[in-house]
Amino acid sequence: MVRLKDIAKKANVSVTTISKVVNYNDTSVCSEETQALIWSLAEEMGYKARRMDKNGSPGAVTAYKLAYVIGMPNYVLSGTYTYQIIQGIEKEAFRLGVTMAFSCLNLSLYTARSLCDKLLEMEVTAVIWVAGSDEEYFSLLRQNNIHVVIAGIEQNMLPDDVDYVGVNFYADTLYWLRTEIFNRFDRIGFIGPSSQARFEAFKDLHLLMGRTFEPDTIVELDDFDMEKARAAVVKWINKGARLPEVFFAASDAIAIGALSAFQMMGISVPEQVKLVGFDNIEVAGYVSPGLTTISVPAFQIGVHSVKAALSKSKGELDYTLHHIFQTDFVIRESL
Repeated sequence: MVRLKDIAKKANVSVTTISKVVNYNDTSVCSEETQALIWSLAEEMGYKARRMDKNGSPGAVTAYKLAYVIGMPNYVLSGTYTYQIIQGIEKEAFRLGVTMAFSCLNLSLYTARSLCDKLLEMEVTAVIWVAGSDEEYFSLLRQNNIHVVIAGIEQNMLPDDVDYVGVNFYADTLYWLRTEIFNRFDRIGFIGPSSQARFEAFKDLHLLMGRTFEPDTIVELDDFDMEKARAAVVKWINKGARLPEVFFAASDAIAIGALSAFQMMGISVPEQVKLVGFDNIEVAGYVSPGLTTISVPAFQIGVHSVKAALSKSKGELDYTLHHIFQTDFVIRESL
C-alpha cells in the first residue's frame, strides 16, 4: 500500500502538502507545477485518494481497510473494558465509512504467520490491537507493511515503535490512590496480577509515603478473570488473614469477583472492608453496593485508535504516536 510519505519523499514536499492536494484537492498549498508532479506520482505509484464529498465533508475512506485483534482471552464479554473499546472502534469506523475488513476475538486460533497472511489476503492496511502484546505478531506485521496501533494496554508492554492510544496506568494509579485512598486509610490491600503497572504503583506508593508494605494484604491473580478473582479472594479469606481497610482491585471485573466473594463469606462492603476498582465498566454502577472505581474512557480510546490507524495508513505520520487520555475517580457506595 502506497503511503503519503512515499509520494512526499519523491516530490520533496511535506506529507501535509501531499494530503491537501490529493485528498482535498487544495490548490493553494503549492504551485501548479508541484501539483502536477504530485498527481503524476500518485497515479504512477497507485495511490488511492480520499476525496471530499459535495458538501465539503470527508467522504468514505474506501481505500483503507482496518482490522482489530483481541490479544488475550476472556476480554470480550459484554460490558467489559475491552468491549467498550471495540464499540468505539466500530462506531468510528462506521461514521467515517472505513471498511472493518477483519476481526479476531480469539488469537489462539492464529499463529503470527497465519494471522499476517489473513490480513494480507483481506488487504488490511492497519490493525488495532486490543489487550495483550506479542512481539512475534507485531514484528511480522511490520515486515509486511501492516501498521499496528495498540489500544488500551499497559505501556510497559509496548514495543518502542508501535503507536499507542490509552492511559498512563502507572501514573494515574499512583495519583488516584494517593489522593483518594492512601491519604484517608492506613491499611490497604491489592487484588490482581503483580506483573502490571497498577501493582507497581500500589507498591511504590508505600515507599513514597513511608508506609510498610504488607505482603499478606495481597491477593495474587494471573489475569483479570472475574470468577478466578472470586475464588482467589475466598481462598485468601479462608487463610484467616486480617482484612485491610480498603482493597484496590486492578480491574472492575476483579473487584466484582471480590465483592461476590465477600458477600458469599458474610463480609459486608463497605462496613467491614471497602473496595475500589479500575476501568468503570458499565456494570460497576449496577452492582450492590455500587463500585467506586478509576474511570478509563475506553470508548474514546477505540474512537481515536481508528483515527490513528487511518493516519498511519495514509502516511500522514512518520513518527510513533502515543495518545494518552486522562482518567477520573468515580465515587460510589463501595468506598
